[in-house]
Amino acid sequence: MTTQDLFVSAYITAPTDPAAEDAFYDAVAGLDLGGLEFALSPAGARTLDPDWIDAHVPAHWDLVVTLVPTMTVRRADQPAYGLASADDGARDRALDDVARARDLARALADRHGRRRVAAIEVHTAPGPLLGTTAAFARSLDELLGWDLAGAEVLVEHCDAHVPGQAPAKGFFTLDEEIAVVRSFDLPPERLGLSVNWGRSAIEGRDPATAVDHTRTAAATGLLRALVLSGATDADTAWGPAWGDMHIPPRGDAPALAASAASLLGPDEIAATLAAAGDVPRVGLKWAARPADADVAARLAIVTATVEQVVAARGALAATR
Repeated sequence: MTTQDLFVSAYITAPTDPAAEDAFYDAVAGLDLGGLEFALSPAGARTLDPDWIDAHVPAHWDLVVTLVPTMTVRRADQPAYGLASADDGARDRALDDVARARDLARALADRHGRRRVAAIEVHTAPGPLLGTTAAFARSLDELLGWDLAGAEVLVEHCDAHVPGQAPAKGFFTLDEEIAVVRSFDLPPERLGLSVNWGRSAIEGRDPATAVDHTRTAAATGLLRALVLSGATDADTAWGPAWGDMHIPPRGDAPALAASAASLLGPDEIAATLAAAGDVPRVGLKWAARPADADVAARLAIVTATVEQVVAARGALAATR
């Protein structure tokens, strides 16, 4: 079974100590993968330096750049921040951050003579309380006019605002996001969708929601990435129930013992992969606990989950 379509969110699993972080990225570089989901951190992050990327990311790997790390920081002091913001200043600030991802894509393409940033993931922050889908469409219209060095634009669905329910993100619904993307009438290789398993499960308070969202997005022909990231209905070392904290899946591997309360496991992985169909990218997004886990323990989480995906694909192939 191929693993060349798998992307690891190494920035989530990595230690925070710079030397250990470098060692973790170097270890992940030894795996047979397609690339990384790569964090667009706030300006000045050392991992955004092309020299650092060349030193720690295999040259043949692709990057899927996510705006979430910067978005999280910005929203802490500007709740209206986001591409869907009804506040033009807050929307412009979000566009400026997407422009940083654009500039990284261009710099790496110039440096390597090929597309390195395969996709840029954007989001419908700040959601319906402080934003509109019309504002999000205006933002997409602007950024789609930029030279992105071949990068696709992917609208990653986060948990939607549900009245009476504490959100992790609280953005627009998947149906609303699909309607905006479809309004552009562009091929999915230019503008598509990404589904995050954990965030969809958090939205519906049910693993079935993640499978339903995946199936719905795949049926549009716009699904370009499925991100496997866990969720749990229990308080764990990752935080309170239904937090967007990327708990790994449960499983028999020793590396997954701590995440036994995860709602994502082998059966759910198989069901979601079946719903996704021939999605071109599958992401693996896991945080490690304890927080001081060493590089070997963190790498073991990644390798155990790669094995789960391979096993799930094997089981699905056997039923066809």
